[in-house]
Amino acid sequence: MYFGLFILIILVIPAYADETVKPTDKGTIDVGFTTDPANPNPGDQTQLKISFINKQTNTIQQHIDYKVSVMQDGNQVFGIPSSHTGDGAVSIPIQFQNNGTYQVAVEVDGILFQPIPPEKASFTVNVGTGIPEFPLSAGIVLVVALITIITISARSRLKLPPNS
Repeated sequence: MYFGLFILIILVIPAYADETVKPTDKGTIDVGFTTDPANPNPGDQTQLKISFINKQTNTIQQHIDYKVSVMQDGNQVFGIPSSHTGDGAVSIPIQFQNNGTYQVAVEVDGILFQPIPPEKASFTVNVGTGIPEFPLSAGIVLVVALITIITISARSRLKLPPNS
């Protein structure tokens, strides 16, 4: 019975993409990246979530100057000009227009109000890949868990009170 409840809890908890962390090409800072939703679809609102991570302390680095560009098939489809984040993390709204693979380039131009030579980290976003938020395999697991609960209940002779 506990196994069935465990499976049910796992299925109810929403799925989030794990943050991908990469160093910039010159290695001064790490960049964390994820999207919300984890599997974006064309025409839907998507958030590009970017965080800047101090390599020595492994914590969010405040006061970053950055640029973001989004490319598909070699063409820039979206861009953020030179910007500043005091918090060290940003959430950028975007609406992907087409299915396919996009490259997101994050360029760091300054740290703690000090300019640095530009450094980049690149990430891939697959849009419209058909991976649902609630995959078929999760439905199958839910059915197996329900059958397990019914079987255990029947074996333990669990009886429901009669209807009045």
